[in-house]
Amino acid sequence: MSGAHLLTEAAEHLFTEGDDYILTEGFAVDIYQAIGYRLKNNTNITDIVGARVYHGMRPEGEAPCINYFEVGYVLLHNGVLESSRYQISCRAEDPSDVQDLARKVSVLFENFQGVIDGFAIQRTTVEGKFLLPEPDTNLYHVPVDVRFVYNESTVT
Repeated sequence: MSGAHLLTEAAEHLFTEGDDYILTEGFAVDIYQAIGYRLKNNTNITDIVGARVYHGMRPEGEAPCINYFEVGYVLLHNGVLESSRYQISCRAEDPSDVQDLARKVSVLFENFQGVIDGFAIQRTTVEGKFLLPEPDTNLYHVPVDVRFVYNESTVT
């Protein structure tokens, strides 16, 4: 069975089960693209950070902002499922602002099950977050750890 066929079946199943369904004409081919799409297309997030959402390192001096990257990965069930843990780092000049942003990120991803930009996700869980001052940048940082579980063969 092709990856496209599996994706179509997953999308139809998730749509008929009433879960979140987000799809565009361009398709995410990796989990990091789906994460970025969800962050960049949520007005609760973009009302705070605008377009300052980055995969990998963030540019210096950009705040408030979000950058995200993979911090863990394992195969599950004999390679049928993949599980990636991402750190979604929220930064702002004020501790209450960054905690509000991190809470919005947590709500956005907690217990999500659905399709984001063509990428089928079985389940997400928020595994932790905490406030860190960054004296060298004069910013506050809240890393939000999120685990994503998805089919290994979602896209081929």
